[in-house]
Amino acid sequence: MLDMKKTLTLVTIALALGVLAPSAALADTDPAAAVKADVAKLVSDATARHDAVIADANKLAADANAAKGGTKAAALATIKADLAKLRADRKASGDILKADRAQLKTDLAAAKEAKALKGLRATLKDARATLKQQRAEVKQALEAARAAVKDLRASFKK
Repeated sequence: MLDMKKTLTLVTIALALGVLAPSAALADTDPAAAVKADVAKLVSDATARHDAVIADANKLAADANAAKGGTKAAALATIKADLAKLRADRKASGDILKADRAQLKTDLAAAKEAKALKGLRATLKDARATLKQQRAEVKQALEAARAAVKDLRASFKK
């Protein structure tokens, strides 16, 4: 199951790069195209992070709920492994997104300098809305995972 997630993520990234490669060639000549390519890459990477983090959070919550009634040592081992995976995925994808945002900021400045911002407003607005929705979904999944772990801890105190 874990290898399948990695494979799916790699296939998604490869497809995104295949789609973005022609637009990257256009981006060299047109600052607006560069910004659009950066936005597409940012949204693609954010979607990959969204999917990975939500999957990890859901697994953590499911394992926490399944561990109720078992031994504390077994639950601790399972939860620690799930939590380590969640943290690693968030860190790795966070670094990628940070680089994407920096590139977008640089290309936006170049587009502004070239007075090529016309038509980008809608693209940026859509990207912001998509990213905001994804952040809200991730936050909700993480809160559910925290609640499940908290309930698991409470079950051992009884």
